[in-house]
Amino acid sequence: MKVLLTRPLAQVKTLESLVNNNGHQSLLFPTLEVQAVDAIPQRDQYDAVIFISANAVEYGMKILAEIRYSKIFTVGIATAKKLNSYGITVDDFPKHKPSSEALLALDSVAKLQKKNILIFRGKGGRETLRIGLEKTDNRVEYVEVYDRVICAITLRHKKSLQEFLTTDQGIISVTSNENLDGLIALANQLEGLEQLKTYPLVVLSKRIQDYALSLGFLRVLITPDISDQAIVTVLVNMDTLDN
Repeated sequence: MKVLLTRPLAQVKTLESLVNNNGHQSLLFPTLEVQAVDAIPQRDQYDAVIFISANAVEYGMKILAEIRYSKIFTVGIATAKKLNSYGITVDDFPKHKPSSEALLALDSVAKLQKKNILIFRGKGGRETLRIGLEKTDNRVEYVEVYDRVICAITLRHKKSLQEFLTTDQGIISVTSNENLDGLIALANQLEGLEQLKTYPLVVLSKRIQDYALSLGFLRVLITPDISDQAIVTVLVNMDTLDN
């Protein structure tokens, strides 16, 4: 089966290897580029800092080194592992499916009250975490350390899409709503969007599934968790999984 992988090139290597090692053929179609953004926090000391993603860790380490903080949280295990790779221990994170809602539900986070909290994230995004934290009178600040921009079309995009559309045994991996927006923009420019919508998508959450269905994709499968292995598991079992 041909699998169209839409992650940024810098982040797709592990998934690409897993797909190929499980007998599928990966085709790279990066829809977004991640670019660093200059950002300066308002304070030099916080009661807690929160990292939204592994990208937030990668692009926020310089700022983290320049501030003081008492507690550090992440929205999930992948982001926690990224901090661990820099020698930083995370105080808490959701142990199951990561999300802002799951983070807010942690006892350690629910106890935060009247604290100064800094959230590391990319430009834009949901307000769920900030709204939830402000309910207990916390003072919440963002430091937006990266931006995701839609890629310019390259020869790689043209070749990958052309090869993908030659088969009806294909599936597309999408990991965020922004990722999906980029796919739509690029495929539309390459005049392949309507055909792409007939292929199944593998996505990481119901939120992405709902968004994809609203845009006209016909079959959208959700992974059991957000790991690369979970994406491959859906590929292997897609004929028997209930979407």
